[in-house]
Amino acid sequence: MKRTTIAQRRRRVSPDEEKALIEAARESVLGGLRLQWLIIAAIETACRVGELLALQWADVDLTKHTLLVRAVERGAKKTGRSRRLPMSARLQAVLAMATDPAGRTHPVSDYIFGQFGQRVRDIKKAWETCVVRAHSHAPVWTTGNKLSAESREALHAIDLHFHDLRHEAGCRWLEAGWPIHHVQEMLGHANLSQTSTYLHATELGLHESMARFDTSRGQSVAKRASIDRPTHGHAPATEARKDQLH
Repeated sequence: MKRTTIAQRRRRVSPDEEKALIEAARESVLGGLRLQWLIIAAIETACRVGELLALQWADVDLTKHTLLVRAVERGAKKTGRSRRLPMSARLQAVLAMATDPAGRTHPVSDYIFGQFGQRVRDIKKAWETCVVRAHSHAPVWTTGNKLSAESREALHAIDLHFHDLRHEAGCRWLEAGWPIHHVQEMLGHANLSQTSTYLHATELGLHESMARFDTSRGQSVAKRASIDRPTHGHAPATEARKDQLH
C-alpha cells in the first residue's frame, strides 16, 4: 500500500470490533500461527506487520517491560527504524503466558508470531479469514486458494486492513492525551509532521478543543443562569440591594 493511500485512510476499530477480531482469530489459526497475539500486539504497539513478524523472543524483556523493534529490511531499503518500546500491561500478560506446544518456554531464537517458532512472512489468508468471520460471514476458499466472489465482496464491504490496527493504536494514544512526540516514537516516524498527517492529529485536536470549549461554555451558561434567575419566595433583587445599603 502506498504511503499516500495509507495517510488518507480513516478507518477506526471499535472495542467491539476488536473483540470480535480476537475471537475470530482464535478460530482462524493456520499452521500454528497465533493470530490473536498478533492483533493484540498491533493494537498495543502500533508496529507494522513486518516489524511484528520479525520479532524474536530475544527481543522481549519481561523484567524491564520492553520490546526491541528492529527496522525491517526490504531489499536494500529498511522500513521504519529500530526502537525500544515499552510494553503495555495487556501485551506483557499475553507474552508472559506464552509457551511452546510442549509447555516449555520458547527459545530466544524463535519468532514470537511465527508458525511453531519459524518466521512467517505473509498472513494474508489468515487475516482475511479472521476479518470476514469477525463480521459474521463464513469464508469460502476456492481451489486456487482464493476467496470466493461472495466472500471477497464481504471482505471489500468490511474494508479493514491489518495496517488499520496501527492507525487505531496511534489515534487511541492521542485521544488519551499522550504527547504527540511520544506517539511519534511509538510509530517510528522520522518527524512530527509525518505523525500528524498519518493520524490526522490537527483535525482530532480541533475536535477535542471544540468539545472542551462547549463543555466550559455550558458550565458558564448554567452558572450565569443560576445567578440571574430570581429564587421563588424572595424579594426582588432591587429590594435586596436597598436592604444591603443599611
